[in-house]
Amino acid sequence: MADFKIKSLSNVMGAEITGLDLNNKLSYEDKQKLIKAITDHLIICIKNQNLSAKKLVEISKIFGTPKKYFVKDETIENIPEVIVVTNRTKDNKPAVYASHWHTDDSYRDKPATLTFIYPEILPENGGGTDFINCYSVYNDLPSKIKNKILTSRAIHKWQSRRNVSKVAKLSKEQELETPPVDHPLIRTHPMSNKKSVYINPNRIDYIEGLNEIESDILLDELYGFSFQEKYQYSHNYEKGDLVIWDNRCTMHKANSDYDTSQLRVMHRVMLEGEKVF
Repeated sequence: MADFKIKSLSNVMGAEITGLDLNNKLSYEDKQKLIKAITDHLIICIKNQNLSAKKLVEISKIFGTPKKYFVKDETIENIPEVIVVTNRTKDNKPAVYASHWHTDDSYRDKPATLTFIYPEILPENGGGTDFINCYSVYNDLPSKIKNKILTSRAIHKWQSRRNVSKVAKLSKEQELETPPVDHPLIRTHPMSNKKSVYINPNRIDYIEGLNEIESDILLDELYGFSFQEKYQYSHNYEKGDLVIWDNRCTMHKANSDYDTSQLRVMHRVMLEGEKVF
């Protein structure tokens, strides 16, 4: 059993883990301790790791089943679970993707539970990820908003009407793989049993039962409340950081406050999802 330390990163969420080498075999107790750390802190950063893409996939299996990503030209050849996240377009121009608040995979009927990010190439400064604690948002929601969304469901799409971040253009076959889905706006976490707001401003098209104008007014009100700085934690990556977060109770976005002429390349793995309830 490894003697690793867990230290809180902020009073909002997040924990740093030191004294652990993921290239060594982990005991059952170590694995349980890591799972509990994610449940308790929503995001963990395991410091000073040296991970190949294959090893990243292997580590993700501690927590569940890694997904094979369906947009194949964004993955590493022969490792379909590892998505290459870069700040370059296909023709090598600087671009910051996922720069608006979202939660991974919500356009799926069973969205990814956890996401793993491991930096390959980092800019000199910045290029981090910002997070929102959606438990805290739910707990603090004014009753006039909470009462309106308690039993409401929202339609999520790959390319929503309200989409603000760039998303890849899908082939006809890929579009058929990703039909619109509906999820509740309030979600109960299966492990913590706590409730959180479950929103994805980049994928939600509208709230069921409302016309577009009514839906937009309510969504804007909900988002405006959720985006408050007091619910946020910003993580700036260092070489060797493995960051894991829980999509069931957080939102995140790429921080674009850095020199985007400098290359940023991350390896990302997502776990097979579960029904939102």
